[in-house]
Amino acid sequence: MAAHIDRVRTSVEEFLIKYPVVDDLVSKASEKTKVGKVNLVMGALGFTAVWLAIGYGSPFLCDFIGFVFPAYLSFKAVESADTRDDTQWLTYWIVYSYFGILEFFADYLLFWIPFYSLIKCCFLLWMINYNGASLIYIKCVRPFLSKREAAIDKVVERMEDVADKLDDYVPSAKDD
Repeated sequence: MAAHIDRVRTSVEEFLIKYPVVDDLVSKASEKTKVGKVNLVMGALGFTAVWLAIGYGSPFLCDFIGFVFPAYLSFKAVESADTRDDTQWLTYWIVYSYFGILEFFADYLLFWIPFYSLIKCCFLLWMINYNGASLIYIKCVRPFLSKREAAIDKVVERMEDVADKLDDYVPSAKDD
């Protein structure tokens, strides 16, 4: 058990090094509470895991974790000069979108899975932290879209034609 806790501590330390913005926030909280950074993060993770498992509003918390943190990191990636992180976050959002669509249609089945919000949150964190989105993209999404790319392009082209025709019938704001 001690070895497992040490691995978690090391993982938390690596996470804080990887994301300095989070490290700064945790450092401020650590100074105010007089609790070590790693212990503070582990306590917050434990509380969050229990809340996701049994708490009220756990689907919201899970969606918040899977959306707000990646959205901020996407913002940071767009603002940086390095383009590799842009690709990482574009890949995350593609996979996140497909996952959201699948989840929408499977909602009535997923509702019955115990601790689903906790499982979903772990999955989203795996996609964020361990580049799981890239793996899913390469193994599932890319082959699926590549086979259907020509057909999808035709549908998009038709939709653009319909939108252009509708634009002819809708008065523009400058016509007023």
